[in-house]
Amino acid sequence: MNTQTDTITSDADSRRPTGHTLAPEGRKPRSRSRWLLIGGAALLGAGALAWTLTGRGGPAAPPTAAPDTPRIDGQQIRYSKGFAERSGIKLTKAVSAKLIPVITAVGTMDFDPEHVAAIGARLRGLVTRVVKFEGDTVEAGTVLAVIDSAELGEAQASVSTLEAEKKAADLNLKRENELVEKRLSTAREAEVAATEAERYQNLLAAARQKVSALSGLGNRSNRFGAHELRSPMKGTVVARNVSPGQAVEGDLVAFRVADTERLWVGLDVFEKNLGLIKLDDKVDLSPLSAPTDTFEGRVARIGAVIDPETHSTHVRIEIDNKDGRLRAGQAVNARIHASARGEQVSTLVPTSAITFVDGKPTVFVSTGEGAVRVASVETGSTDGAQTEVKSGVNAGESVVSDGVFALKSELFR
Repeated sequence: MNTQTDTITSDADSRRPTGHTLAPEGRKPRSRSRWLLIGGAALLGAGALAWTLTGRGGPAAPPTAAPDTPRIDGQQIRYSKGFAERSGIKLTKAVSAKLIPVITAVGTMDFDPEHVAAIGARLRGLVTRVVKFEGDTVEAGTVLAVIDSAELGEAQASVSTLEAEKKAADLNLKRENELVEKRLSTAREAEVAATEAERYQNLLAAARQKVSALSGLGNRSNRFGAHELRSPMKGTVVARNVSPGQAVEGDLVAFRVADTERLWVGLDVFEKNLGLIKLDDKVDLSPLSAPTDTFEGRVARIGAVIDPETHSTHVRIEIDNKDGRLRAGQAVNARIHASARGEQVSTLVPTSAITFVDGKPTVFVSTGEGAVRVASVETGSTDGAQTEVKSGVNAGESVVSDGVFALKSELFR
């Protein structure tokens, strides 16, 4: 038996619009006002986000401009006119000209060893007086100090004794000769008297030589044992190693006197440059403490031996210091104008144009307005301002002489 179920629809249900569903029991249908609130909140959120991203409501920042720096274009490097002005880039033509090489070195001023005297104590004794001190100027023969020495006193006393004995022997010889002439004495007695006088003459000469060895020929004191230290030359006392009351030995160098107007500089010059230098070459010198002050010297000696470790030799530069502006011990820069090979025609570029890239000498050669090429070069001699280029650049080509560092730093940083 089939059971049929009839669905009964109320009048209220028949009046509900089609597509309108019922809300679950216990819930009310959503209102239009609620949807309006949700939409407003979304709009406010979007506005806040836009305000934040655009810098608190301001206009958006314009796009950043590309930096004005050099760029590589194939085999060339290009740069703008503005970069050239900011960096001070300037071009100079390589030229073909004569060049006298300049060799640079650092040395130290010293006294000319041919015009320095070391005054030794010569004997053992006690310093009783010091007359001259550092910085004092002296003449040849000026007394520097006095030393009392028992050894010198004994030698001087021996000289005085022998002088008296020789005088007596001479008188005896004279008397014997007179007696022989009067036939009152024999020739034998006269010969003995002559031998005795000669013996005292020799003893006296030896004693005087000993005194001279102890005190020097310049000792003029009349007091036994007083040894006067005297300067053998005109100059300035540059060192003093004695004081009153000091006991000294014979090997002590008590004073040094030097002619401060005659100075010299010792330089170590590398073996590869020795063939460029000759005697009497001009040398420009400037103290490290005052590089703007320039003095002129001359090459006086070139060493005959090369140091196997440093591959250099000693070159001596003499300088006139009559104005007294230079002092021994000062460090100086030296620029030797090496003329041994004379002036040679070479391709020259400003020394400032040469930089080093990967340890190799390099220049920037102009290939047109705002464009250069990188050229490795082989350098030769230099006079400081200009440098010989053996390859890589030809005479007539323009190279970057100013602003090289700025160009290099932008490209190879």
